[in-house]
Amino acid sequence: MHITIDESNSNQRFDRFLRKYTKSYPTVWLSDIFRRIRKGEVRVNSKKASEEYRLTIGDQIEIPDELLGKQDKRALLSVKDKKIKKLTRKEIQTFILFEDDNWVIFNKPAGIVAHEGNNHRKDLSMNDYLEVYAKEYKTATFKPSFGYRLDKDTSGVLIGAKTYKALQFLNQIIRERNIEKTYFTVVTGQTPKHLIINKKLEKTLNTKFNRAQMKVSPHGQESITEIDTLKTIYDNIVGQISFLRVKLHTGRMHQIRVHLSSEGHPVLGDLIYGNPAINRKMQSWYGISRQLLHCRNYKFTDFTGKTINIIAPLPKEFTKLKYSPAPNF
Repeated sequence: MHITIDESNSNQRFDRFLRKYTKSYPTVWLSDIFRRIRKGEVRVNSKKASEEYRLTIGDQIEIPDELLGKQDKRALLSVKDKKIKKLTRKEIQTFILFEDDNWVIFNKPAGIVAHEGNNHRKDLSMNDYLEVYAKEYKTATFKPSFGYRLDKDTSGVLIGAKTYKALQFLNQIIRERNIEKTYFTVVTGQTPKHLIINKKLEKTLNTKFNRAQMKVSPHGQESITEIDTLKTIYDNIVGQISFLRVKLHTGRMHQIRVHLSSEGHPVLGDLIYGNPAINRKMQSWYGISRQLLHCRNYKFTDFTGKTINIIAPLPKEFTKLKYSPAPNF
């Protein structure tokens, strides 16, 4: 078998490409792949190549037919297949804010995980929605993917890359902080008009719930969050609360939630870092059982020179409280 490497498969390690490509061939073991590479039986451009070799556009991969055996597509199926098969493009389109040849940008609802995890293997994820919607962009070793995550109960802008080049670019501009991201949230208490929180964050394990959490620590990674208070009001049910515009200068796990909690202003509805008594009141009186955190806006210039500026409308949970900001805040 001969495979020509195109743009969607380039810049991958040789061994990782083969692992993905042979996933649907049940008789191919991982040890077979490495053994064949070392012996030069699986070749690149008719030459022996190392496992670490980075594939480039136009490379010709040669795989002996006897290595592959018979393909079994059932090996690619997951336990969620029945749910996934019921998804329609019309249903998925209700989540989409923007789309072109490189990007499909969702307004993620609260309650759906971005990626499959150990606790959600049977649940549909945003990754499933993206894969179904942009299935024509899927190749043997690439599928449309998100460049970052939003927590299960955080809503808002979630950017999907349709091509490998787009995904690489998105990862790069996030890493280099060449992207503007703004969140909207509601917290307890009266916050300063403007505040920059510069506190290092470290990942820890909550042994009680067996899940990762973050904490402020001098041994953690640099983490910077900037807030502007839009309004502070007194709510008859949950007391004094503040509506905030939040700008992220770094992108650590749970960063906004941990930083605001460390300042004595936890996000309303936050079950991990929040105030349990206030959360119970909010759920009982308003029927709100999620953290009030929304990825409002993402702005960046993509590799074609196009400026993409996406604003996700506020979910209905935010409008249940007395103050609702101007739509273009």
